[in-house]
Amino acid sequence: MTTSGDGREAGDSTSSASWEDLLAQATGAVRRSAAFALNPGEELRIEAKAHRNDLVTQVDRGVEERIARHLETTGIPIHGEEAHRVEDFETYRGRAWVLDPIDGTLNYVSTHRDWVVSLALVDDGVPVLAVLADPVAGRLYTAIRGRGAWVEPLTEGAAGADGDAPQALGTVENLPLSEGMVIAHYQLTRHAGIGRAIEASRGMRCYGAAALEMTEVAAGGAVVYVQPLLQPWDVAAAALMCTETGVVLTRMDGAPFDVRRAGSLLVGTPTAHAEVLEHLRTTGD
Repeated sequence: MTTSGDGREAGDSTSSASWEDLLAQATGAVRRSAAFALNPGEELRIEAKAHRNDLVTQVDRGVEERIARHLETTGIPIHGEEAHRVEDFETYRGRAWVLDPIDGTLNYVSTHRDWVVSLALVDDGVPVLAVLADPVAGRLYTAIRGRGAWVEPLTEGAAGADGDAPQALGTVENLPLSEGMVIAHYQLTRHAGIGRAIEASRGMRCYGAAALEMTEVAAGGAVVYVQPLLQPWDVAAAALMCTETGVVLTRMDGAPFDVRRAGSLLVGTPTAHAEVLEHLRTTGD
């Protein structure tokens, strides 16, 4: 499905809708789809796309279709990993839902953990709403631009009456590299600058799901996340989690980050981010 044009044009029913209403719709769609992904009721049918580790299943496609149907009434186009595309998204102006139905499909089929459903509303290239479900951990992350980010139980009522209310993530502690973990793909250990950053840190981790790894930094579990190439659906929701908690996002060369364009990403606390940039610039990586 290909959509073009400006998300604000006639027929866009969101002009008077509040961010809270849109977040509620998005949250409902993600909750239902996450439940389906946890228990699809049939054996997985697994296909390889670009290479043998780039996988897709009927559940990825089913989650995307379910969320797309649920959000039809918003009148906002969807830019998703599997079947939905916004034409010329790199220069698109207006509102668009950006969806990764399952970020971490290889984990989903192999280890059955560390995968998420990631949905963001982007307005003129800026994420303004985000919903991110970590179904295996039972957590739901949400954010509204300028209002903060929160975490709550994915299943309503699972934590009891006192535990259902969303808990604010708050501003991350501005830790240096020496006081936290670096999350990076193992291939980046061959980059001299990243190798030095890892040596200066408390260690390296890799979960295999970009949105989850970025959210780990936003939640204070790591001080840096770095990747050489990510797509808009990989990062849109988690990018808002990061900016709402004081985490810095740029390209690996320090250039501004635009969620509409594929490319590298360097995420970190202000101090750790600056340290990694210095390592990269010193080594020329």
